[in-house]
Amino acid sequence: MSEESVSDATDELFTSNRYVHTLCLIGESSGLSKEEFAKKIGLSLSSIEDPQVIIAKRYIVKAYKIILEFTDDELLGAGDKILPRGSVDLMVKSASTELTLTQALDAIEQVINISQSSVGSSVHCDEKNVHWQFSPAVKESQFELLINTLCACMAHKILSLLITNDLNLEYASFCGDEPLNISDYQFLFSCPIRFNQECCEIVFSKEWLKQPIRCNYQEVKHYFDVPLSVTGYSHKDMGIVKQVKDIFAASPYAHFPEQLELANQLGMSVRTMQRKLDIENTSYMQLKDDVRKRKALFYFEHTEKHINEISERCGFSEIASFTRAFTRWTGTTPSKYKK
Repeated sequence: MSEESVSDATDELFTSNRYVHTLCLIGESSGLSKEEFAKKIGLSLSSIEDPQVIIAKRYIVKAYKIILEFTDDELLGAGDKILPRGSVDLMVKSASTELTLTQALDAIEQVINISQSSVGSSVHCDEKNVHWQFSPAVKESQFELLINTLCACMAHKILSLLITNDLNLEYASFCGDEPLNISDYQFLFSCPIRFNQECCEIVFSKEWLKQPIRCNYQEVKHYFDVPLSVTGYSHKDMGIVKQVKDIFAASPYAHFPEQLELANQLGMSVRTMQRKLDIENTSYMQLKDDVRKRKALFYFEHTEKHINEISERCGFSEIASFTRAFTRWTGTTPSKYKK
């Protein structure tokens, strides 16, 4: 992947486990054992520590929530000072009372300064762009990239939330070498990513500063009980198809819920669920098949797992069934695709 690149799969359901593994280590540094973390998140410790395992992207937010509740710190105990619970909420609450994004950014900076946390935020402008930079002081260098990434991602999503529109970034920059889990950045960003830079920053056009603040704080405040939840924000509604795929993606070892269980999770009857899916020209079986396909392809593209294990992790009890399905999806067999 080049220094500046954009994923062609920004809507991907899956990610590697590397973010979750690092979050597990952050928890351990604060006194939460790896075993207890694994139990709380609902993944085996081997799945967390095996770099060849992929997981549903929702586990990243779940991991953040676990450590947030353990440390009572929105920087997860990784900084040299805490960011008290409710700080991000206060930033949005203050910013949502302003008229324009320029004023909202000033309000956020004031809250960061008052909190006296280790976030290390500053905003600078050049002729064309706004540079929102972060330099959080972390206790251990191994956590620096993750904390920088979380700060940058939440900052971007907060801006989008305030103007009720997806703010387009020109690029995002990070210090240090390109990480092994570069593909995971599709979960957090949809812009060119630069590494080995002098600072961590998100960069966007100054034209966005003129945007009026349209955010209704009361409608979005629930995101900030767990600040990283804002990464799931979109000004567009999340339709039933995305909801079903999200539930399927988070099913461990592809043990998909039956239709009744799925409908219960969606808060509707099976008949209503089927009718809504029919309106979207799809079905329970079609969506399950699509999630299996996407999970299999993600494994082939991002890991070196053996075909038999990929088959099992995609919910197939027999390799022959997996081979038939994979050939139907791609026009070739798993063994030929892997070469």
